[in-house]
Amino acid sequence: MPQLSRSALTSTRPVRTVDRPPRLAVIGTSGRAQNTIRDLLQLDVEIAALCDVDPARLARGVELASPKFPDAPRYADYRQLFDAESDLDGVVVTTPDHMHAPISLLAMSRGLHVFCEKPLTRTVAEARWMRDFALRSGVATQMGTQSSASESLRRGIEIIQAGVLGQVREVHIWTDRTARLPKEPPHHEPPPGFAWDTWLGVSAEKPFNSHYHPFRWRWWTDFGCGALGDMGCHLTNLAFRALDLSAPSEIDVSFSDPVAPGLFPSSARIDYRFPARGRLAPLTLSWYDGGRTPDPALLESFGITAQFGAKIPSNNKLIIGDKGILYSDTYIKLHGEPRFNGITKHEACTAVPVRLPRNRTQGTSGHYDEWVQACRGRGTTFAGFHVAAAQTEMILLGNVALQLGRKIRWDAATMSVPGEPTADALLRPVYRPGFTVSTRELPSLPASIHA
Repeated sequence: MPQLSRSALTSTRPVRTVDRPPRLAVIGTSGRAQNTIRDLLQLDVEIAALCDVDPARLARGVELASPKFPDAPRYADYRQLFDAESDLDGVVVTTPDHMHAPISLLAMSRGLHVFCEKPLTRTVAEARWMRDFALRSGVATQMGTQSSASESLRRGIEIIQAGVLGQVREVHIWTDRTARLPKEPPHHEPPPGFAWDTWLGVSAEKPFNSHYHPFRWRWWTDFGCGALGDMGCHLTNLAFRALDLSAPSEIDVSFSDPVAPGLFPSSARIDYRFPARGRLAPLTLSWYDGGRTPDPALLESFGITAQFGAKIPSNNKLIIGDKGILYSDTYIKLHGEPRFNGITKHEACTAVPVRLPRNRTQGTSGHYDEWVQACRGRGTTFAGFHVAAAQTEMILLGNVALQLGRKIRWDAATMSVPGEPTADALLRPVYRPGFTVSTRELPSLPASIHA
């Protein structure tokens, strides 16, 4: 499947809109979803249904929503929800990663607007499917990178693209997220009433394991995307958007501990190498997780430790240009200057015109509000699937290299890893019977999604 240029990523049909508060279903109601429900309750929407495979977690979501929507129907199976609720306008998907695409694709096939948490999908092929079908379906979409609504992110994009940093050839991004499983052995009895088969969804059948649910699924390759899936879409957001980083040519990896079968490593470094992109110079983005960080000498050389202290923040980023550097989204220092200054105060930044739209509401609720307004035909989303899928694809290629355990080359046009036929199984999922999305509903998708 050839890669589309960003200028070509426009919907082929008008967005289907509603002229009243959208009726939404929330699929996945605890964990991150609790904050989502709180944000939705501040907006002009109706929570029309709630769904979760775990009755205890469903009860927590119901408790949050009940002051405004006490009669919202409750479901344990998203398929039953879609069959029963014929007058929905949209869905919010906050499930484990392996079910993001199956639920979202089914929703779009029924004309529903979709807000899906990050990462958009578990595999690269699903990201392509989500992108392409969203463009054809005429629905409003948004991925849950809540910082996309922030003033600082959009201002940072404007500053970098205006050339304030000059050519950028080096980006460093790090997180403390790591795969820490409990020391005690797992137990294999699911909680009372837990719909384990529905939780597995498209994945292969296997016994319940308490090391999967409720949170540690993220570190298992069958269900999650590891530290990259947890934080990658958030922390790479500025660099990805400002520097057009959608298609790396090579991805190199290193990790010190042996990787247990089915798990991501507890710490890793991943180097994404991007060729020249128009007038943009070749660039390397280095990702560090599990407590790894850039060389302290590098941070010291730019005066970061002198100004901000020797303790390196748990989650941060450094964008290095030939005119200056941007640190932590909001601090800039041009070469030759003694100290960092805020991007809202630096003279070189204040001269850059505002060109990106700004949200009427800041904070996480602004990100949801932007999608809700798009559902009503009032503006567009900043993290729609046409953008989010490309970012997710970039992130997931790091996981492909991790699982192979070596440096890979990437051919975006053919969606393949040259010389690595075993990579195909990591790029393209096979869905379990009963959870497939039929090609009648989604004629653009290949039959390979079926078991």
